[in-house]
Amino acid sequence: MDELEFRRRAIAHPMDQDPAFLDAAEASPANRKYLDEMKQLDRQLQRTLKVEVPAGLAERILLRQAVEADDEVVVPLPPPVARTGWRPLAIAASVAFLLGMSTRWISWPAEAPAEFSLAQVAMAHVYGEEPFIKGVDEKVSLQTINAKMEKYGATLMDMDGMKVTYVNHCAFYQGPALHMVIQGKMGPVTLFLVPKHVPLTLQPEFEDGRLKGEILPLKGANMVLIGDMQEPLAPVAKQLESHLHWSI
Repeated sequence: MDELEFRRRAIAHPMDQDPAFLDAAEASPANRKYLDEMKQLDRQLQRTLKVEVPAGLAERILLRQAVEADDEVVVPLPPPVARTGWRPLAIAASVAFLLGMSTRWISWPAEAPAEFSLAQVAMAHVYGEEPFIKGVDEKVSLQTINAKMEKYGATLMDMDGMKVTYVNHCAFYQGPALHMVIQGKMGPVTLFLVPKHVPLTLQPEFEDGRLKGEILPLKGANMVLIGDMQEPLAPVAKQLESHLHWSI
């Protein structure tokens, strides 16, 4: 069993007891580590799913995978449930990644319910993509960052004191946003630059006990920062804001 097939089966069925699959898991430390991560994600999803199901929820949830010319994955989201906050979004985002490993693009609903907030969608995105960028260090250069940022009318003037491990576009909500991961004092800090026309409510600060975030309305976009509960986000936000140049 090659590594690609092993990873596909680990994502779809991490508890598989097939001898060939188990042999592949023991073939290397990397395979064992990957399988352990997929088992942990599966347990997290199971715990998340153990919530009181509102009446009619099943009829309102539809997840489908559509392979278009641009290899797009379309994931309609259910109406939000007040007591579960961002968690239904996180479930949908996680399932989308399991369905479409070949793409990072997730299309959100055509119309945003008023209850959805920028914080909810950002947290769901972080939890949904966490297994796939954890430990990744692409040694991102300033040139690469600005090649991505120019779509949003922004330029980062320098990276002094900043280590960026990942940067790309992502389908955030009704369109693309910039997704960047910066190494903070306590761990990774995720940054989203979200165009201001995206119809989501804003709140300056938010947290869920594991992660916390801040939203800063800037000249050309809303900047979202999410990191560990002990991570000082204010210095990161100040540094980024002072080094961003806007052309719009």
